[in-house]
Amino acid sequence: MTQKTQSDEIDLMELLARVYRAIKHNLLIFTILPIAGMIFTISMAYNSDDKFSSSMMITTDLLSINEAKFIFDELEKADSIPGLSSEERENLFALNFDVEQGEQQNDKAKTVNLKVTAIVKDPKTFPSLEKEIVQYLNSVDPVIRNRRDQQIYYKQMIEKIDSEIAFMDQIKKQTDSKSMASYVDPSDLYAKTVDLFKIRTESEIKLNNIQSVHVAKGFGSLIKDAKTPKLIVAIVGFVGGLVIATLLLFIKFFNDYNKALKIE
Repeated sequence: MTQKTQSDEIDLMELLARVYRAIKHNLLIFTILPIAGMIFTISMAYNSDDKFSSSMMITTDLLSINEAKFIFDELEKADSIPGLSSEERENLFALNFDVEQGEQQNDKAKTVNLKVTAIVKDPKTFPSLEKEIVQYLNSVDPVIRNRRDQQIYYKQMIEKIDSEIAFMDQIKKQTDSKSMASYVDPSDLYAKTVDLFKIRTESEIKLNNIQSVHVAKGFGSLIKDAKTPKLIVAIVGFVGGLVIATLLLFIKFFNDYNKALKIE
């Protein structure tokens, strides 16, 4: 058992020695090819198109999470965003979509967070891209249907609140304080009026907000350079050159070994 272990160690050391001698004898190849690989990949990186990346975040309660996922899946299958010009489509490298469940609202409506990440050649494309994405989302059937339903709800809510407030104001005007106090607490009546005004204001704000999906963050901020860093490019080129040199060395040894077998 000991002899076998020593034999294995000798074979391994002999193999490492042969590899070392092979690299030493072909040092020129193992020097030139990695350097050539670095030069090639760096030159390709410098000659490639510029790439800029940015993300936008949209929040809305006009879509369910399943509806949003379906819409974004369809957009990913499409060639581009509808409405973009041919030049803007050429400037667009990639679009990625993410959908997350948002916060629970007071009226039990859940918001949906829609994240869109774009990579483009020219950052001037971002404003048009953002505009077309928002316009597209506002025009899809689920958003139109949910907006119409919420408009009906909030308009009827505001009308009802207005009538209740008007009725309370009429009571306060037509009844003196002493007779009012006999069947209703004036402070309670005023407090309920204020609460109704608060609910009405919130409903009016929501009615205005559902006219469009809400852009929480646009493409215009935090634009990043999306090109691969030059150091990473150089490392890839160097490793690629080493791989090619190793492959050439293996082919050379294999051919020599094959010739030796034929001679024997």
